[in-house]
Amino acid sequence: MKKPVILFKSVLYLILCWLSSFVITMFFQTFYEMLGIIMCFAFGLCSVGACICLYGDFTLKQGRKMSVYDERHTKEDNSRFGLVIGAVPTAINYIFVLVLYLSSFEIIKFDFYPYYKTLTLYFVPLTYLFAPNKVEVINDVTMSVSAHAWELSPLALIVITVLPLVFLVTCWLGFRIGYKHIDVKERIIYGRK
Repeated sequence: MKKPVILFKSVLYLILCWLSSFVITMFFQTFYEMLGIIMCFAFGLCSVGACICLYGDFTLKQGRKMSVYDERHTKEDNSRFGLVIGAVPTAINYIFVLVLYLSSFEIIKFDFYPYYKTLTLYFVPLTYLFAPNKVEVINDVTMSVSAHAWELSPLALIVITVLPLVFLVTCWLGFRIGYKHIDVKERIIYGRK
């Protein structure tokens, strides 16, 4: 199996996650203004859930394919390759987190938080729980103004730091289930044999 091709597909799936989250979060701001914090949980669950479903399905199929390939051709154990697949979107997201930290601690004199929210749309509803936009009246117009990176609380930074691990865990678990041919339904119903 061509592992570099699988890793490239992992990057493409991150773009697909972003697009699916774009559709989901298009309506987030409207519902957030009407219903508040409940919408952070609802849209966060949908947005991150879409990423989990996309990456889970992708890695499950790749795990099955690689298992069959390894059994027939190489006889090696690649059951941990899911961690490598998951490291790709996780690393990309941690680049954004690193730049956000540099901006947050004012090492770079640039407010990266609005760009961070755009680049990681799948996490926006959950980051709103800890760093929501402010409502300000500017020229008699009520506007939603993003918090600045240096105004983020330590809790918000911790949550922002932990969220990309969703990709790593999802890819590892999906690939392992596919590679080891684990029947999840049977395990849930009948337990471990």
